[in-house]
Amino acid sequence: MTMTTRALPLLAVGLAAMPAVLPAQTGEAQAEACIDVPEPVISLAYGSRYTDESEDRSDLDAESNAAVNEALGPIDDFIVDLASTANDAVEGGAGSVGDANCVAEAILVWAEADALSDLQTMNAQISSPSRLGGIALAYLQVAPLATALSAEDREVIEGWFRERAAASAAYFDEEAPPGASRNNLRAWAGLAAAAAGLAARDEDLLDWAAGTVELVACEADADGALPLEMGRGNRALHYHLHAVAPLVVTSALLRPEGYDLFEVCDGAVRRVAEFVPAAFADPDLAEEKAGEPQTFFAGDDDLQSYELAWAEAYLSLFEDADLAAFVEEFRPLGHSKLGGSQDILW
Repeated sequence: MTMTTRALPLLAVGLAAMPAVLPAQTGEAQAEACIDVPEPVISLAYGSRYTDESEDRSDLDAESNAAVNEALGPIDDFIVDLASTANDAVEGGAGSVGDANCVAEAILVWAEADALSDLQTMNAQISSPSRLGGIALAYLQVAPLATALSAEDREVIEGWFRERAAASAAYFDEEAPPGASRNNLRAWAGLAAAAAGLAARDEDLLDWAAGTVELVACEADADGALPLEMGRGNRALHYHLHAVAPLVVTSALLRPEGYDLFEVCDGAVRRVAEFVPAAFADPDLAEEKAGEPQTFFAGDDDLQSYELAWAEAYLSLFEDADLAAFVEEFRPLGHSKLGGSQDILW
């Protein structure tokens, strides 16, 4: 495998060149570009998606799962709108500044309300970081373009990212259950810290994000399988995919900042990524590690494009013929919590 020669991706250049405050834009184009901003979600309190009897946390409880989806639905819908509109801004055109202002002002509403600050249950604590990260990744795209934010507005948004990401980091360090403190959920908290740290120019958050990648990825075995995810029964490969995304994207985001996370533990992050096409080429590989046939091969699940969205960040840095061939039929690759359309960003 060799490094590619593609230019630095949009999301990996940071905000160092961001203008302080641009002249405010007014007019009908900006008004038409804006999305509906939902009421900020400040408090979250819900239980597990899984049955009490599910020792490997793989058996969904239909009623509990629906309750979690209902609680998180407004946030996830908001992130989809933010990512889509941020992508429109990045792609350019007559409405790009209006799109950027729309996203920035929507995030400001949530920042001023201190959204996601009252996380009352363990499950709310461990699932909210991926949402914070998705919002921060949308902001990273539009911050250099937005004209509607004052310096004080930017301080509010970036301060909110900093406080929420720092609180999440403290939770995972001090209170999270043993599994969550080292598995895919910790990895998503690392991505949130990376995105928030870039937005707020906070080196402590960047260091924590880098340490999280190392903590999670370095547990990978020689094949690249993550033991904690392989312990999830017939959904092991599903959860491995859920871990790959933040590990790869965080590593790519932090590389221009001087963190060579793709090289830690003898290339653990690369092995984790390479395990994906290998496991789909040979279903026995994951089955032997998990001890059960995987849902993808039993007809219970279909692999979705968003589960492979991280591949664009990876392939922007590394030549990997197996991975490139594997994801080709799933393109275009997009995931709102990774910033939306990945071919725009990497």
